[in-house]
Amino acid sequence: MRRRLPLVFALFLLLTVQACSDGSDKDGFSPVPEQSLMAGAASRSLLPTVAGGRDYLRDAPGWPAREELDALNPGVFVLNWDQGRVDVGNGRSDSAWVHDDIRATALALSLGEQRAIIVMADTYSYFAPDIAVMRERMRGGLPAEWQSAPILVSATHNHHGPDTAFSINDDWFSMMADEMAIAVQDAVAAMQPATLSAGTGEHGYGVDDVRDPVIRNTQLNVLSVDAQATGQPIATLVQWTSHPESTLGWSPPAEAAGLDAACAAKGWTGGDCTAEGRYLTADYPGVLRERITESRGGEVLYFNGPMGSQIGPGASPTWLVTDEHPVGDGLSVPDGAQPLTECTDRPTYYCRDFSKTESIGTELANAVTGILAGAAPVAVTELSVHTEAFYTRLTNIGFRLLIADGDIGWQVPMLHLCSEKPFSDDNCVSDNGELVDDPLLTAFFDSQIRRGDVLQTQISHVDFGDVGMLFMPGELPPELVVGLPDDFTTAPPEKYYREPHLHAVGADYQIPGHLLSLVDESLTLAVGLGGDQTGYFVPLSDYRLRCLDLVLPGGGSCADLAARGVIDDPEFIRGATCQAITDDASALTDFGADADAVAAICRYGQALGRELGEPDGHYEETNAAGWDMVEDLWAAAQRLLSDQ
Repeated sequence: MRRRLPLVFALFLLLTVQACSDGSDKDGFSPVPEQSLMAGAASRSLLPTVAGGRDYLRDAPGWPAREELDALNPGVFVLNWDQGRVDVGNGRSDSAWVHDDIRATALALSLGEQRAIIVMADTYSYFAPDIAVMRERMRGGLPAEWQSAPILVSATHNHHGPDTAFSINDDWFSMMADEMAIAVQDAVAAMQPATLSAGTGEHGYGVDDVRDPVIRNTQLNVLSVDAQATGQPIATLVQWTSHPESTLGWSPPAEAAGLDAACAAKGWTGGDCTAEGRYLTADYPGVLRERITESRGGEVLYFNGPMGSQIGPGASPTWLVTDEHPVGDGLSVPDGAQPLTECTDRPTYYCRDFSKTESIGTELANAVTGILAGAAPVAVTELSVHTEAFYTRLTNIGFRLLIADGDIGWQVPMLHLCSEKPFSDDNCVSDNGELVDDPLLTAFFDSQIRRGDVLQTQISHVDFGDVGMLFMPGELPPELVVGLPDDFTTAPPEKYYREPHLHAVGADYQIPGHLLSLVDESLTLAVGLGGDQTGYFVPLSDYRLRCLDLVLPGGGSCADLAARGVIDDPEFIRGATCQAITDDASALTDFGADADAVAAICRYGQALGRELGEPDGHYEETNAAGWDMVEDLWAAAQRLLSDQ
């Protein structure tokens, strides 16, 4: 990514000074330009309700100062929601505790006739068909001049909010969409002349990369939208990268959760009597919001960046940060640093409870505050949103099964049938929701699959002039956004790999390019899960699909195929092989009598790998839409950004 911030802002300041000396008013300020930036922001709670309200939040612990935090308390117990059972995204069914608020925040912007709305929520993720309906709700209460304004929606990827992906409560989701619409209306109603400033830095505390290659992306980008008249913050936009899952897998102690009474009231018995995965929290983005709101006011929008490949807090240590024991690089625990808590299931500095969450969020807020102190003004010369839609093959047949069963999203996703590559509107048609039997999955799961095997998604760019935002539809690894290190192909494998024997290494790990090389601006906030959730993005060169004997025709075995060199390993086949035989049927004939076996591994390797065990080090492929995603996204980004 190009770093021109200091030069650009210095030139802007110089031009501002010249303008003041030549034509300012008597108070020394330049007149407001004919097309000045206007902005408004607002937020709403997305929590389910009790008796039509959220009075229970008064008893939720929230995020007090560290000294006052009860790190073991999962929150206020709620027996029943108005909306019925609300499951936790990436948690358990039947949420029953609320630790802190979960909110959606809207930022409305205009520059002359150009308008845009950005909405961020403390939730898991949103699929594009769901966002389309949410947008219509938002537009329903907007003035006529805002009806065509682009609305960009994303989520923090919070793993402890109400489920928005798989086990959805329709009544709650509909209520959530209504609350977001109100936030948008309130943001538009609060519009006022505004200024924009920006800053960037590095912050590595509370985050690590746990899939090879290890590419640490610690960049922290901040935008401040402030009232022109008073200088007071309207909104603070923060883009950093880390899964909000700081307490994932942690079971709050029975006494702290009041577990005996809770289980008796809910009817939970045995291993189901637990608070693990049943509490609602915004995780560290909620702490960030609380701390920034306390210190400077305004609304806060947190955007997660390229967090694929398990970028998150799980493998990162945390400690009591002090002047003597600072954050540093975030991975090296300072000598003598005090642990935040104690536990028996993990090494001391890796314990999980709300003290970890609070520390990550507070130190992130401190880093944001430091960046804001040196932020420079941005001349907003444009406010445009460009979107490039693209088709990509849904090679994960498990997704087609989930869609057929109605287990993905709020609305029914649209799939397509396409005749040839490159896929386009000219050769792709809707499958009209048609379901078909699958020779293996229908018998195995008693389910059909969608006939279509191509989905459509998009990438979007918001242009403010020399600053922008890139909304990416899923979970990308950092290297697809910021690029690979200069010495990646020449360094010893141990520098970037923990398990090099499980992955493509060095020059064999190939990517088509990195997205920020395509943008012509000094600072870009790269937003993951921006406008869609298409799963993980894994480069084709490192794609591996599980081989399982049960999918092979005629009683064949994976071990035999590997021994004869038909597949690469008894555990897997490479994605490049699967792409080749899928794109060109004649390539399959090269496998002779083994052609059906190879085709079966490619057809089922992702879906059954998820159920029966993926190849070591290759979990992400089981939660990826397809092996074409990286290449298709890159081609779409080139089209999108080539003319900007």
